[in-house]
Amino acid sequence: MSRLFNFSKNDYEQTPLIFGTTMGLMDTLHRPYPEIWDLYKNTTRMDWDEQEFAADFMSCRTDFATCDKTVYDMMIINLAYQWEADSTASRAIISTLAPIISSTDLWTAWQRISDNESVHAATYSEIVRCGFEDTSTVMQEILNIQQAQKRLTIIVDVFEQAYEASLQYALDRVYSQELYDKIFMFVVALYCLERIQFMASFAITFAIAQTGLFMPIGKAVQKICIDEYFVHAPFDQAVLNRLMQTEEGLMAFNRNRDKIKKLIDDVVQSEYDWLEFAFSEGRELTGVDIESLNKWVLWNAKPVYEFFSFSLPTDTPTKSPLHFMDDWINISKVQGAPQEQKLGSYLLGGFIRDTDNLVFDTKGI
Repeated sequence: MSRLFNFSKNDYEQTPLIFGTTMGLMDTLHRPYPEIWDLYKNTTRMDWDEQEFAADFMSCRTDFATCDKTVYDMMIINLAYQWEADSTASRAIISTLAPIISSTDLWTAWQRISDNESVHAATYSEIVRCGFEDTSTVMQEILNIQQAQKRLTIIVDVFEQAYEASLQYALDRVYSQELYDKIFMFVVALYCLERIQFMASFAITFAIAQTGLFMPIGKAVQKICIDEYFVHAPFDQAVLNRLMQTEEGLMAFNRNRDKIKKLIDDVVQSEYDWLEFAFSEGRELTGVDIESLNKWVLWNAKPVYEFFSFSLPTDTPTKSPLHFMDDWINISKVQGAPQEQKLGSYLLGGFIRDTDNLVFDTKGI
């Protein structure tokens, strides 16, 4: 039997998300996971391209050349992490999960999200390509920021364990609960990355853009943030919720409860460490400080802790500590009129076919 098309597949109506029979037809007749499909369709409606901002990034050359060193450093160290993290996500998702996905809904959605992460990573690359004359020096400067690599390591370690286990499964097709656990932890790590780790960097970028500097970069990163906040992170949570409704998924959670709690705690701590580095050497930013950003980290970790029914850290804020972020993380803020701006956020599929049950009178046509 071909692993690329399963002619004997007989579980289309209720195929499991993962580790079911291998995929056959790309099936839209059955919709066992409507919330996953809806999130996938949201990503297609929010489609955009990194080239939409390339010309605008040219104006940032002056900002990079003339801005205060603190602002320059903050932009560069944030670019380092964001570019590296999205580059990782763009490759890790499908390469890890392809051998174990058995649902059309899940395959289509994660394939699209992987493509979306490629756009994110390419956008950061375009910022460097268009924002600097000496791109090679800046690229090497970014790659030399060890703290960015350390920040990402917590997530990447979980990714790599799942990646290796999945590739082995693709070869031998030997299933075990241990394998399922590693895939489950992969999704948990992805959720932590997209719901917690990106958020402090977004806040720093938007705080700088609030001052009028690097506004094209702020607008591009806003689109990335909207994707992560409104689609990617909710998608991770929806997948985890579905997995935990299965016997294997619930067992994976119970077997790894302490490991999951530690992962979330470690991610939060890595953000504290990152912010301490960002604000070291006397660096300051208008409108934000390390204390408010630490609270912002906890504010964004709050739904992750709550989803798994873990107790919150005692200093978790009860309301958003960065009010200016409310305007930046607002999907309606990027839905401008076509004549006013170049619309990367313009929703596709704006027309809905609702005439399937109508009979038209075609006489005289």
